[in-house]
Amino acid sequence: MRLKLLLAYVGTRYSGWQIQEKPSPPPTIQGELEAALRTICGHNVRAHGSGRTDSGVHAHGQVVHCDVPDTRAGLDWRNSLNAILPRDIRVLHAQRAAPDFHARKDALRKTYAYQFWQEQTFMPPQLTPFVWKCGPLNVDAMRAALPHLLGQHNFAAMRNVGTDVESTERTVLQAELYAMPPCEFYPPHAPMLRFMVTADGFLKQMVRNMAGLLVACGQGKIAPQNVPALLATCDRRAVQSVTAPAQGLALVSVVYQEQE
Repeated sequence: MRLKLLLAYVGTRYSGWQIQEKPSPPPTIQGELEAALRTICGHNVRAHGSGRTDSGVHAHGQVVHCDVPDTRAGLDWRNSLNAILPRDIRVLHAQRAAPDFHARKDALRKTYAYQFWQEQTFMPPQLTPFVWKCGPLNVDAMRAALPHLLGQHNFAAMRNVGTDVESTERTVLQAELYAMPPCEFYPPHAPMLRFMVTADGFLKQMVRNMAGLLVACGQGKIAPQNVPALLATCDRRAVQSVTAPAQGLALVSVVYQEQE
């Protein structure tokens, strides 16, 4: 039986989604999930994620498929897995999937969120694992850059090396920047910013590089009108902006054909 799982996790203490083939492999989300599946099923079960989140990256809606014994079809998979998994990894939903469903290959689009902390005077410890403390930003300049990211482009200039792909063309369907309401528990502060981006697929660290580009625009280091020319170089080295830290990033959702 093919099982479809919806996972949320805090990626802080994990070396990303994917198991690393090393003599003493570091903890990963896939490794923890497969260990829990092995405990329940009595044999190794491969879990396939919709994408490989990096070390330290979080997820609100990672989608996973795996094949489990038909004899366990009636099991409450959500509660059974959550009883074994570490508390920073949770199964939000579990359901039977079509035999040919594939969490990665069948994905139509994905949405990621990246969060920026602007306030310089303090950093709430509750938010530290989930934001990039980058200081004050020109929000208007950042928003002026967003339209240049929309549509189909060769995003090689937003890609870090490390994964071979057939094409570096992707289509960004939505890109927005929100100023979040101030938190009532803290002294008056500059609003946290949230960058939301949806595309038909993403290259290695593409969202983190987009976030770094936006911050460079917000800091006056890159003019928003120059973004198209930078993308046209198809060269990451030509873009003088940093790759944003992993902790500000979270996979929000993955959409499939049956949800249309």
